[in-house]
Amino acid sequence: MSKQIDRLYQLYRRRISRCRTENQLNKLQIALENYLTPAEARHLRVAAACEPLDSPSRRWAARLEGFFPIGNARPVEFQRRGIFKGMTLYTADVGSTARKSLIIGFAGHFHRLMLPMPWLLDCLNPAAYDVIVLRDFSRTRFALGIPGLGGTFFDVLANLPRHVDPRWYRNAIALGTSGGGIPAVLASIALGFDRGVSVCGRDFHDFASKLPDSGVNAEPYAALLASRQRPFPELVLVYGADNRGDAAAANALAKLVPSRLSEVENCAEHTVLAWALTQGRLPALMTEVLGQSVESGDRVAKTHGQPHGQSG
Repeated sequence: MSKQIDRLYQLYRRRISRCRTENQLNKLQIALENYLTPAEARHLRVAAACEPLDSPSRRWAARLEGFFPIGNARPVEFQRRGIFKGMTLYTADVGSTARKSLIIGFAGHFHRLMLPMPWLLDCLNPAAYDVIVLRDFSRTRFALGIPGLGGTFFDVLANLPRHVDPRWYRNAIALGTSGGGIPAVLASIALGFDRGVSVCGRDFHDFASKLPDSGVNAEPYAALLASRQRPFPELVLVYGADNRGDAAAANALAKLVPSRLSEVENCAEHTVLAWALTQGRLPALMTEVLGQSVESGDRVAKTHGQPHGQSG
């Protein structure tokens, strides 16, 4: 693994040598943040420590490691496996999948789950979790699928088990942020997951109204949302209590599907997970969002929240 990380740093050095403006450098660093593991981020910080104090790379790497919510290296770390351009698996060679939870993340418009990947992974024990992140580079709300995985959203769901089968795991959770919120809810229903979580997801009617722009019929989406398949996942709709737009979208969705509203108090931000990080609350919020310990994966008692919808 250390050789792989060394190659990553050398690749980073080659890429930044081509950057001619600060904007180009920022774009490169943001792109890396979307993919790096905690171990890779720590290595970059150590490698960049040999650069001048005012080096942008040194400052960036120090900031990246400095915001780890837990910050303790684990005996066995997450490793990154790129399956397709829009599908990345984060896993560790520890434990069996039968004792792990699988999180399938549907990234938003900026190809991240609201914050740099190392910060989110730092919350999770690799012995208890595997994480898949799906990214929609076509920016069509996953309607046109993911190249290599499927040409439509429904093809992606059908083909996913060929690469990582959720049935291998003790349980599976779909987690979507912003534009990935509705796809996560739909995926959890279609695949019979234990839980589906939308964090500041979009309004469903607005989501559906834009599908024809990509030549996609919205009716199968509405039919899936209206279905009451068994088993039906526990759906949680998370939003900042002081963000009117996100609150309205969550409440509207709760009228369409059995779900629980989960307000994050004193938060007016759309990027709730990033806000929780700055408040020192990210591990606690992730425990609430997942409904289980980020350390052990064991279920926790239900937290505050308002149940909505009919079980059918």
